[in-house]
Amino acid sequence: MEMKDAVVARRSVRKYTGQPLDELLIDGLAAFISEIKPLHDNIPVDVVLYGKDDFHREFGRSAMYRATDFVVLRSAMNIQGYLQNVGFIGEQIALWLTHKGIASCWAGMARQKTQPSRGELPYVISIEFGRGDNSPFRRMPEESPRKKLHEIMLNEISDPAFLPVLDAGRLAPSAVNLQPVRYFTVDDSIFICRKKPALKYGYLENMQQIDVGAAMANMYVMCGGQCTFVRQSNPPVLPEDCIYEYTMRLN
Repeated sequence: MEMKDAVVARRSVRKYTGQPLDELLIDGLAAFISEIKPLHDNIPVDVVLYGKDDFHREFGRSAMYRATDFVVLRSAMNIQGYLQNVGFIGEQIALWLTHKGIASCWAGMARQKTQPSRGELPYVISIEFGRGDNSPFRRMPEESPRKKLHEIMLNEISDPAFLPVLDAGRLAPSAVNLQPVRYFTVDDSIFICRKKPALKYGYLENMQQIDVGAAMANMYVMCGGQCTFVRQSNPPVLPEDCIYEYTMRLN
């Protein structure tokens, strides 16, 4: 399986066999993380790998999280784009795991219980991963419980070449599967935006900004990294219930 294939194949898995992962795979993941492409180079991020016992010791024991291993993402905060950056990095990790045959799920409800170490970046979110228990990967996009492409487009698609990239964004995971990411295309640009949550709730809004980053990671992987993301000061006029996030252009 290639990374592009993982965009379709990946699904959120919450049941695991408990079988330990090979150390070579963990080493390979660590090497991948060290070279991963962030959305924003200027935002400090720490990505740390935890075994189950260490994770439960620091974040509390929860029946919700049963995987053998965890990725913990920390980031400098109060910088524009830091949540989208975390989502962009985290989803690339999830896709790498999928292409290696390893199941994963964003652990959005995990909360750090211990006092952060001095100088440690603030905790943002985790991803659990391991060998899935009877949870096969997707074989085709139609198996995904996602909105149809026309439901998340704000206008007609301006270029047929955008179709696989937009569909990759559509397949990205989102908090409570609310799928808040929307798209607007003009000429050679894809404008990525986010539907405002019905309720003004800070935690949900934060999670949906992470969702935006995850969708962008899917798009980035689908086009083989041959794209750029910028945040424009003069995006096109969007519906009142949508917030502009980024502009994507294929190279």
